[in-house]
Amino acid sequence: MRKAVLLTVILMFLPGLASAQDVLLNAKIQDVVTALDKNGNEYVRVIVNEERTLQGISYEVGVPVMAFAPQVEKAKGLRKGTILKAICDRREAQGKVSYTILKIVK
Repeated sequence: MRKAVLLTVILMFLPGLASAQDVLLNAKIQDVVTALDKNGNEYVRVIVNEERTLQGISYEVGVPVMAFAPQVEKAKGLRKGTILKAICDRREAQGKVSYTILKIVK
């Protein structure tokens, strides 16, 4: 019985920890970095600004947009100052937003 109650409590809070949805991202690129993950695979991290509003005050914050395996080659061609147009998986975990590129749209 205790396990069932514990599982129910965990499942209640799980959706609040991470959520995902597909979005069309159209933003100016602030920075592009190519790096290797712990397995030696290349990935590309792009930083774009996202406009937010808090209590009526608008501001911009840099958010990471990650490109993995199938999207790395196209993402390597991205340059600072250009516009990124891509279909991305938007994730929010612990109040922080990040994107994973699903397809770069030209």
